[in-house]
Amino acid sequence: MHSRLKRLFVSASVVSTLCAGLSAAADPLTGVYRGEVYSQPNTVNAYSTWLGFDVKMGQGHQAKDSWGNIENPGWQLGSWRTWVKAKAGRRFNYSVAMFPSGQGTLASCAAGAYDQRFKNLASNLVAYELQGTIIRLGWEFSGSWMPWYSGNGQQANFAACFRRIVTAMRTQQPNAGFEFDWNPNYDISAADLSATYPGDAYVDYIGLDMYDQGWNGAYPIPAGCAGSCALTRWQSVWNAQFGPALAKFKTFARSHNKRLSVPEWGVNDAATHGGGDDTYYVQQMLAFIFDPANNVGYHSYFDIQAADGHHQLSSADNTGGNTFVTEFPNAAAAFKNFYAGQNPQLSTTKASVSPATVTRGQSFNVTGTVTSPTARTLVLKYEIRNAANSALVTSAQYVNQAFTAGQTRSYTSAFTLPTSLSAGTYRVDTLVYTADWSQTLLYRNDTTFTAN
Repeated sequence: MHSRLKRLFVSASVVSTLCAGLSAAADPLTGVYRGEVYSQPNTVNAYSTWLGFDVKMGQGHQAKDSWGNIENPGWQLGSWRTWVKAKAGRRFNYSVAMFPSGQGTLASCAAGAYDQRFKNLASNLVAYELQGTIIRLGWEFSGSWMPWYSGNGQQANFAACFRRIVTAMRTQQPNAGFEFDWNPNYDISAADLSATYPGDAYVDYIGLDMYDQGWNGAYPIPAGCAGSCALTRWQSVWNAQFGPALAKFKTFARSHNKRLSVPEWGVNDAATHGGGDDTYYVQQMLAFIFDPANNVGYHSYFDIQAADGHHQLSSADNTGGNTFVTEFPNAAAAFKNFYAGQNPQLSTTKASVSPATVTRGQSFNVTGTVTSPTARTLVLKYEIRNAANSALVTSAQYVNQAFTAGQTRSYTSAFTLPTSLSAGTYRVDTLVYTADWSQTLLYRNDTTFTAN
């Protein structure tokens, strides 16, 4: 977000290739911010319904009002655990405060005064089974509205604070797989990029937040300016602000062998100096994000109507339904159309179990099919789980499965449930991944069976 505006917030397994450097080739992970889902996690699911694409990353922000809401926000983490654990491949993207507003300094943080606070946070994230969380530590730090603002001579203290917190969390939970996003705003100066950077050992992603607000005189677009008139203004803002910023960040990330991220982005209404229903901005952003040459690890659209700017494209409402009507219909269509072309959907048949009733200690077969609309190489995995508590019992996988466009392939795996397991109801989960395991393309758990 531009520094002239202030954004206020109230208060599983993770595949290693997501955090790899320039060698990573996976598509960017798609995320969304739909408000703080502690009250209604289905709002993220409603966004997926609107998009026609299974969004696997949800974003939350810490409150900045107390140490309790930084080191042990159980009211928040519990709901996110429920959402993340409900479906394989989901991930949490968490904006983490460096200290509460008015209750800390970067210098004290750099000296280690808050180490134990963040050790506590690390343990609490693990306690809520949120290993693998992407942590936006001290997000938007180049904005003067943030308590941990890195300007006014605080650049070195910010970098040192970042190092202290990362070290504390990794030391406390060395196997948690946390990843850390170093995330200023897009308009940070090149000098401050270098001065606030904590070092490659402490950073997994280099992020930038960038909303469609123009400051070169082209926005807001006057009434009656449509068609080529509006396009000219959209392009002028892109060429003056956003294009150069993306090039700057791309160069900086490449020099440090890090993946980029775009943790917050969105269209903006005219009342907050935005471009309105800006299809050009949406198309250019998605083209940049999904261009492999730019090495973007993830992005998260800010799909809410905030007090300091309207951004919502989706029909997702605040109760988990789809009744909201956007004020940006053309930008919304451009967003959806991109995903329709970028991510043609796989399909599978419901897995069958033979014999229908399984006897523990005896072999049974699981059979299903996968159809790919495009030519690509995939991984198929069957998982047998306890239907009551989702505990994994056993699995079988088929790697490097090469599909031609439109091809359907059938897979049968033999399993045996050991007699040491209890009789009861079990479940077959069918999962399809990209060839490098970096993305879950399809997940279904609609086959249950009884074991005697």
